[in-house]
Amino acid sequence: MAEHKFITFLSDFGLTDDFVGTCHGVIKKIAPEVQIIDLTHEITRHHILEGAIVIKNTLPYMPESVILGVVDPGVGGDRKPLAIRTVQDRYLVGPDNGLLSLAADALGGADQAVELACSVYSLPEVCKTFEGRDLFSPAAAHLARGVAIDKLGAPVDVDTLERVTLPEPLMADGGVTATVVYTDRFGNVQLNLTRSELESVGASLGKNVEVIHGDERWEVPFVQSFADVDQENILVYEDSYKQISFAVNQGDAARVFQITPGSLMRFRAVQSRI
Repeated sequence: MAEHKFITFLSDFGLTDDFVGTCHGVIKKIAPEVQIIDLTHEITRHHILEGAIVIKNTLPYMPESVILGVVDPGVGGDRKPLAIRTVQDRYLVGPDNGLLSLAADALGGADQAVELACSVYSLPEVCKTFEGRDLFSPAAAHLARGVAIDKLGAPVDVDTLERVTLPEPLMADGGVTATVVYTDRFGNVQLNLTRSELESVGASLGKNVEVIHGDERWEVPFVQSFADVDQENILVYEDSYKQISFAVNQGDAARVFQITPGSLMRFRAVQSRI
């Protein structure tokens, strides 16, 4: 395989501790020429689906790279540490818990996988609580240098790999119920709902939609950008990843309305104008 100039790295490690820096150091000792792109290390702790969505969403904006993902609540358990080669000859490294599945699908699907083993391609001692440092980072670095994937461990049937499932919007009674899949640091709430799906229940840009979350109900303008509403007003918009989002202009919708990933929100078109 060809060498890669970049490793794209995502985790839920945060930046308070030394975890990210240590993984960088391990990679650079093996592959000093490789550049590391940190997508984010602020994925909600243990939130596999959130991490999977972020990796998939950012793929079109990244250079060709080895993808290293570590959101691993099952570290040290029965889940397998993996390296995956996709149909498009791209490589992903991380736990077999579904974290890599959406990106693998977007890259043509998994074509080959191995279970990472303690070897000359890992650190000499592997700590069961920090395989991100001891297994995943070395594997990503060696793949970036052009080491063949089958040298990293025993083969795994790609049909047995764990997957995450994106919840589908539910169309019923003239509206659509969608699932919150991500909230960013600004408190913007992303749903697994596209503009075409929202418009299929009668919503249209420039008009209001009814939004229901729990016992709360709002009439909200469906607009193009934050600037289309006054400060501290609610809006619904199509975000930069082509998903419908709910937000407060210069506010924090997720915190104020206690909306978290997995929450359900219902949308229905109304006739009133902005």
